[in-house]
Amino acid sequence: MTLSIVIPAYNESPRLPQTLAAIAGFFGESTPLHLEEVLVVDDGSADDTVVLAESWGTRLPVRVLRLLKNSGKGAAVREGMLAATGDLLLMYDADGATPINEVIRLWGAMEQQGAQIAIGSRVDSRSGVSMQHHRRLIGRIYHALCRGLHPGIRDAACGCKLFRRESAQEIFALQTIDRFAFDVEILSLAIGRGMKIVELPVQWSAIERSKVRLVQDGVQMFGSVLSLYWKKFMKKN
Repeated sequence: MTLSIVIPAYNESPRLPQTLAAIAGFFGESTPLHLEEVLVVDDGSADDTVVLAESWGTRLPVRVLRLLKNSGKGAAVREGMLAATGDLLLMYDADGATPINEVIRLWGAMEQQGAQIAIGSRVDSRSGVSMQHHRRLIGRIYHALCRGLHPGIRDAACGCKLFRRESAQEIFALQTIDRFAFDVEILSLAIGRGMKIVELPVQWSAIERSKVRLVQDGVQMFGSVLSLYWKKFMKKN
């Protein structure tokens, strides 16, 4: 079984090396998944993210895709997912907040339950999550707001999600949200198409230099979620 790792990256030169090193270390050992490629999707970075990612080409099967301007995390993930060639596609944050070895657990749960998608969750207190209190509170409010769009899912926003390629490319081709809240849209699209999603707790730690701006991005996310509810309402009527 082959794996493509899709990493959206915007000005990630300070954090990306450690994440790529962790991936190289893990897949340098014997694993049940074959690492087909690491797709670093540069989202119009102003730093040396592209040069840094390309420099790993001798240690990892890195492929760099470039967006000409900063278009948003959702746009970068979509670009990578539609270009990926592995049997399984892992959406993985550039900060490596979830240890890369969790992909094996996600794959195991996917296979055991016959799912098309397996997502990490930071909700379960047994998962070893380290998060600032204000981020935890805002996250709970956000997930409560989104619950009607993805019933049964407790954490839609964790940046570690595993897809079967055919399912991923079907739903990402329909994605319309380019920035934050794209996760909610993707899962809502999957549920609407009868795809089975399994969710399980993963290790996760808040990493410094978060790209989320609580006020500005919070407003954008709220607006995006309302637009998804509106589309859902219009489809029913």
